Amino acid sequence: MNEQEYIHGMLTRTGLFMDQASLEKVRNTTFAIAGIGGVGAITAELLARWGVKKFRLLDMDKYEPTNLNRQLFATSKTLGQTKVETAAARIKEINPFAEIEITVIDMVTNENAISFVQGAGIVIQNADRPSAKLLYLAARDLKVPLVNGYATITGGRVQAFDYRKSACESVIEKYWHKYKMQDLKPLSEMSVDEVKAFDQQFVHATAPSLNFVTNMVGCLIVAEAVKMLTEQGRLAQYPWFVEFDTFTCRMRRRHSLSPFEPGNVKRIKGVVEKVMGKKYAT
Repeated sequence: MNEQEYIHGMLTRTGLFMDQASLEKVRNTTFAIAGIGGVGAITAELLARWGVKKFRLLDMDKYEPTNLNRQLFATSKTLGQTKVETAAARIKEINPFAEIEITVIDMVTNENAISFVQGAGIVIQNADRPSAKLLYLAARDLKVPLVNGYATITGGRVQAFDYRKSACESVIEKYWHKYKMQDLKPLSEMSVDEVKAFDQQFVHATAPSLNFVTNMVGCLIVAEAVKMLTEQGRLAQYPWFVEFDTFTCRMRRRHSLSPFEPGNVKRIKGVVEKVMGKKYAT
């Protein structure tokens, strides 16, 4: 079976909803997927089944037994294998005509973030280390759209950033990040060892993980990416985001700049306290 026949068969059911131009737009976009764990593996799987032609994959980890409860590519056969190489093999198994353009088996650093993002059509940011902020900075500077998401214990949050149109950062957020990092060298200027130390300082503790939650987050990330690329549907695009909780049966689209958002109240309070504390200190 040649490529045209294979992809036509693969996309027959998808094409009953999406027009050919939209299918081709998604297929011809180079997807840079950072983080191929519980959330990231399902994004790679679903995008492979959209017939996407080119992938870039980044993850520093290997599969271990604790991944078996939720990570799609973690099996008895893949334990000990790198997540990047396993994901690349799975993508090729689904679509043998796909190209794995770049593989990075390493943490995100200033040395690899730009090259990973540059030339991509969209970044799917699933990496959960603080150093992943470098991917947002690279996407912003290179004007490459990005979709990210993360799981909580029973739910999650997904948001799209169209850096082609704006920097996607409010004044409050800008000052929040400035004061949060005021005692540190800018992340974009850190060496590899300094980035590692930054990760160790700010990494979150290991949290409970439910497989249906992480997979739902990955599905929503792909939905936002497809909607953004095809310009169809209602996006959870900055400053909007979508939030859900499986245990309360709630899903809603929320505004990240609303004064009623708890996160914004915290940021404003933090900036004011730091400004006032600095003022009185002098």
